[in-house]
Amino acid sequence: MSGGSSQMATIEECEARILSLEEAASHQEQHIRELSATVFELRTALDRLESFFRRQQERLESLSAASGAGDAPAHDPPPHY
Repeated sequence: MSGGSSQMATIEECEARILSLEEAASHQEQHIRELSATVFELRTALDRLESFFRRQQERLESLSAASGAGDAPAHDPPPHY
């Protein structure tokens, strides 16, 4: 009978280990879902920022072209010299 008792302890230990592993896997799955949601939010924010940056670049280029800033040669001294 002593062999059966030892075997029961081993089965209980295995069941406890399996339960612990299942809990760990469940927590990891939750963390993965949270991280995935965070990555999605950051990607959305980055897309908005890239779009804003492109619009600002285009605006700056159109303002620069409208002011004629590109017409003056860069090597001429300023008019106050």
